[in-house]
Amino acid sequence: MKLLVCATEYYPYGSGIANVAYNVVEKLKERGIKCTVCSPTGPDIKLGSTKLIKKYGIFGLIHYWREVSNYFVKNADDFDVVWCHNPFFLNNNPFEHCLVTMNSTYYGNAMSSSYPFNIKMYKKIVSYIEKYSLTHLDSNTRFTGVGNNVCEELELMGIEKNRISFIPNGVDTNNFKPTDEKEEIRKKYNIPENHLMLLSVGRLTEAKAPLRLIDTFNYINEKIDFITLVIAGNGELANKVKQYRDEKGLKNVILLGNVKAKDTPQLYACSDYFIMTSRYEGGEPPLTLSEAMASGLPCIVSNISNFNVVDKANCGIMVDFGDLKEAGKEVVGYLERDNSEHSTNAREYAENNLDWDMIADKYIEEFIQLSKHTQLDESQMY
Repeated sequence: MKLLVCATEYYPYGSGIANVAYNVVEKLKERGIKCTVCSPTGPDIKLGSTKLIKKYGIFGLIHYWREVSNYFVKNADDFDVVWCHNPFFLNNNPFEHCLVTMNSTYYGNAMSSSYPFNIKMYKKIVSYIEKYSLTHLDSNTRFTGVGNNVCEELELMGIEKNRISFIPNGVDTNNFKPTDEKEEIRKKYNIPENHLMLLSVGRLTEAKAPLRLIDTFNYINEKIDFITLVIAGNGELANKVKQYRDEKGLKNVILLGNVKAKDTPQLYACSDYFIMTSRYEGGEPPLTLSEAMASGLPCIVSNISNFNVVDKANCGIMVDFGDLKEAGKEVVGYLERDNSEHSTNAREYAENNLDWDMIADKYIEEFIQLSKHTQLDESQMY
């Protein structure tokens, strides 16, 4: 099978889309599937511009997908299946056998988060463009969502339910795993060795609600001694988060900014707990939660559906962070308990359900349905 992968970001230059595409592609290559990756950074075909996407948002995205359409209009038949991530085709999609994976939707994001008026209006406008693009794709196009909420959002946009499948985010359980060398790793980041360490990883955006994470930790900090919150990630709220932390006088909140992909497994491994206070997520579970679970971290997360895996795996607590005082009390009570069983449960669940090998098999099933010439034998499937 010859597979073309089209994405607006690709590892190591990116986050959600980049990581899903890269990890699945690597597993497909192991099965003998020939993969060609097209993104603004390659590695096989370079189209579009990362700088344009970062600076102009939707206009940069449309530019990339227009270049994809123009480039492949004459040679789309060179591939058995095309895998597109969050596409914005405003002109014709040149691909007959296409799987579209949605890591999130502008529709769901705009509806679920309390953005400032101007940003909310921007996201609503983009959601209309998104809806037009997705509903005008060829009727043979299939869709996958990395969260059940994303699948529901696709239905609300007008995509038939029988064309949509849920395939969760995965994790490399050989790379993300517990360690006995926490002290050495903590020295690298100037994290006190004797502190209880809470870790939060992700982009600093309104949807992730990092300011209420600071508020929650401020409450926890008053109740528990020798505790540190480490936040890894960047985004439009980065400066605001730094300013808010400084206003609260929280010297034990460490802002690392972007952490290189090769360093993130160690960062998880040296932590004691993982915490997310998001209002909206696309993935179910989000990639960072999968990584935390594989690293054996008990998880403290918002009570939104994307985090239901925490209850299912019995590896943490789901909290209503909308009520700051009650949330703080619940988290403090949890941190004061012995949660070693939750650590074990998190790791076991990730190994048994979220490894990229298992996720790749689910995508292969989708590709086979779309492929003109299926060349996979049983050994390539499993």
